[in-house]
Amino acid sequence: MAQGKASKAKPASERPARLEIVRIFEAPRALVYEAWTTPEHLGQWSAPEGFTIPEARMDFRKGGIYFAHMRSPGGDDHRVQGKYIDIVEGERIAMTHAWVNEASHAGPETTITVTFEDVGNDKTKMTFVQEGFASKGVRDGHAEGWNSCFNLLAILLEKLRGGRDIIISRLINAPRELVFSAFKDPEHITHWWGPNGFTTTTYEMDFRPGGQWLFTMHGPDGTDYPNRVRYTEVKEPEYVGYDHDAGEGGDQAFAFKASWTFDAEGRKTRVTMRLIAATLELREFMAKFGAVEGGDQTLSRLDAFLAGTEKR
Repeated sequence: MAQGKASKAKPASERPARLEIVRIFEAPRALVYEAWTTPEHLGQWSAPEGFTIPEARMDFRKGGIYFAHMRSPGGDDHRVQGKYIDIVEGERIAMTHAWVNEASHAGPETTITVTFEDVGNDKTKMTFVQEGFASKGVRDGHAEGWNSCFNLLAILLEKLRGGRDIIISRLINAPRELVFSAFKDPEHITHWWGPNGFTTTTYEMDFRPGGQWLFTMHGPDGTDYPNRVRYTEVKEPEYVGYDHDAGEGGDQAFAFKASWTFDAEGRKTRVTMRLIAATLELREFMAKFGAVEGGDQTLSRLDAFLAGTEKR
């Protein structure tokens, strides 16, 4: 085999410049990911503050193309295009990025990778990396613009999360470990889960991240309501997060996310239930259907059940 000349690593000053921005958002990972992958959301944050986006298109799939036309406060037009090169749902997006002139000729191409990680209760660490800049000066100019965009993203996430949440809290007269045990034990949860007059039949409960709980709620009028919970995060005895729907064949338009936090207050426990609807319309429907009243009744039944448990 012929031996070639050993290549020398380029000094740092000659390497393509790299931009990395890390942000922690007060929003669940699924919502941050949605803000990156939904056209109507992108139109509210993906240009710097003061800019508008008269036109935007995206074909969000591996190999799909995106395009955006931005206009500065002074009326200058800027166009950008790229291709999605890798997508891991809920976790990572990789794409190319290039500015386009009025004649539709693309300039130098960079690569963007965005990763999303859960950090704490309903918080998301977003790591944004853009590589391949011709110089540090070009990189630094992009850093200012992207940071401005991410300021707008934080505002949008706050609006989306606040508008779609249903939050219910109650101070339970029992220690946190006992409260958490009542939540994870299928023999216990059937005694208190659901609004007044409801009963619950559990078919399967695998209480761990990636596990599921399959059950049917039986209404006072005899109506059955199939349910499926898929656990996404469990931190005993502090926190449980999950996706909730009606199971296979159910209408996914009514699916939602939920989280429960268990905060010790002396020998008592503050239980907070948060339901996060996919849309404002679903949140309004859930409220009209009795989600708030039903949640209050569920926590009241939990309190009563644990009071009886401690006496036994």
